[in-house]
Amino acid sequence: MLLKYKYKLKPHKRQAVIISNWLEMARKQYNYRLAERLNWFEATRTPVNACPLNVSVVPIERIYQNIPEFRTQTRDGRKKDSNGNPVTKKGEKHPNIINGYVAWETVQLADLAQTKKLFPEYKSIHSQVLQDVIQRVQTTMDNFTKPDKKGKTTGKPKFKGKYYYNSFSYPQLSNSSIVKNANGRYCVSLPKIGLVPFVYNRSIPVGFKVKTGTVIREADGWYISFTIEDKSVPVEVAEIQPTEQNSKGIDLGLLHYAVTSDGEFIEVPKFFRLSEHRLSKLQVRLAKKLKHSRAWKILKQKISKLHQLIARQRLDWQFKLAYHLFSDVSVIFLEDLQITNLVRRCKAKLGDNGQFLANGQSAKSGLNKSLQDAAFGQFVQVLEYVAWKLGKRVVKVDPKGTSQHCWECLSQVSKSLSERWHSCPKCGQELDRDYNSALLIQKIGLLSTQEEDITSVKTAVRVYLTEESRALP
Repeated sequence: MLLKYKYKLKPHKRQAVIISNWLEMARKQYNYRLAERLNWFEATRTPVNACPLNVSVVPIERIYQNIPEFRTQTRDGRKKDSNGNPVTKKGEKHPNIINGYVAWETVQLADLAQTKKLFPEYKSIHSQVLQDVIQRVQTTMDNFTKPDKKGKTTGKPKFKGKYYYNSFSYPQLSNSSIVKNANGRYCVSLPKIGLVPFVYNRSIPVGFKVKTGTVIREADGWYISFTIEDKSVPVEVAEIQPTEQNSKGIDLGLLHYAVTSDGEFIEVPKFFRLSEHRLSKLQVRLAKKLKHSRAWKILKQKISKLHQLIARQRLDWQFKLAYHLFSDVSVIFLEDLQITNLVRRCKAKLGDNGQFLANGQSAKSGLNKSLQDAAFGQFVQVLEYVAWKLGKRVVKVDPKGTSQHCWECLSQVSKSLSERWHSCPKCGQELDRDYNSALLIQKIGLLSTQEEDITSVKTAVRVYLTEESRALP
């Protein structure tokens, strides 16, 4: 099992300067290495038998001009065979170019020695911290060029500005890195930085080993995140059979943050909306200051801390709500919401003369702000994490039709968004619209876990009508 524990660092002034310098040099190295990869990508993305329209043609000798054809092993490899001998030995040569493709991670790792010769300040950075920068570039390019399990890739990688590269990592730390100094204060021993005091507010669990450490810059200072592991603890997902007694359905919304199938209505906290006026006043004052002046930097810091406070308030409230919802059940059903589609901008409308027509985006912008403030996507992630930690279960249900059907008889009862009361003409159900949705979500969730044919409201209605027709004489 892998976990992450985060602690507040309290570095001395000298240590804070070193950490800041390291972070800036790591950012520059990241941008340089990413530029190498993107230049190669642009130069080789077009087939040899086609004329590119969006990139310039690069001669083949320029493509490989700074890339050595082979690399020489400088020491025996760590991996060993069944006889205990190293798989790769010192002095062996390995190709850097295989079938025209460059082993970029290996080439860039080897080029770090040349970087330290050209720029001696990089010698002050721990070697593994620099190597981790190369691995980040490799991960970024893999996410861009290789599809994931769903066949999707990320967008084109971007260069990191000064305030957008906020961490560096030590790939190898251990429990012995956490020590007490001469004054009895807990410190973390970071190579080439020294003993850095930190707030050891919760101890590492017994049996877990510290594997890595990531130093992170946030609005209120420096933090360190430890990745800890205990291989003896299995990572298991609870397999609980849902029933009406051990489960509940939840309908998420903006009028009520969550409505449960047992009749609980949870109000929307609106953390961003409550701080919006204060935030706007600070931003107005910031706009009047000279950019990068001392007053500008002070206001910029205040705005960053306010944003951080809002995010922390929201996350803390969501964790408390997740534990509260799981206090009396073992399974929770909720809608599989596509947040990206909910906050997408309205499609532009053009008139006959080419002018833009009203498309409702000005009204939807306020709705989008409320959706982002509610952070339903983050809440679902929190709910799934709490379920895993408690050994419980979260089941997602197709959201289509959950607000337009009756939970009792599954008949369709069309309602506009402004209609907040559900009134079924067929079975006579009279209840709040969101409460009806929560009951329907629980019903569909229970059916979907018991019958393979039912996966949504649509399939449930089809099965219900089929059974009803069979029952008729």
